[in-house]
Amino acid sequence: LPEEVILEQGSAVDQLYFVCQGALEGVGIGEDGQETILMLEQGNSFGEIAILCNIPQPYTVRVCELCRLLRLDKESFAHILEIYFADGRKLLSNLTESNEYGKRVKHVESDITFHIGKQEEELTLRVNNAAFYGDLHQLTGLIRAGANPKNTDYDGRSPLVRILRLGYMVLI
Repeated sequence: LPEEVILEQGSAVDQLYFVCQGALEGVGIGEDGQETILMLEQGNSFGEIAILCNIPQPYTVRVCELCRLLRLDKESFAHILEIYFADGRKLLSNLTESNEYGKRVKHVESDITFHIGKQEEELTLRVNNAAFYGDLHQLTGLIRAGANPKNTDYDGRSPLVRILRLGYMVLI
């Protein structure tokens, strides 16, 4: 309903929202007291910055006209990003490069870059683990999801060498 507050600035966020129909406004008060207004319409999303960077909601979101929203909880979103790693990396990169989000995420850009690096390290470890144990099914899934078998882990080991030793040329 119009004027209903969906998310309050500074609150903890555990859901990502997609605008399916209608319009909302995002209003944020900066540290300098400056008010910024952002219009959210069909196809937009909100809550992703707070979820991805583990920070409080940077602005209040309230309904302007009757709308329909799709909610996705944080755990489900994290699980989707884990399965479709390449898409998650692209999403994080788009947040920092987008004109729409650029101004809102400038102060957390280093956090986003850190999360991208952390996810890449975790993925490399998972690929190495799957290659070490000869888990062809998981290895194939990880590579299809965007894992690079040439990346090395913290110890300089590459799953590519292990894959070749096991004779899984089909994956490469």
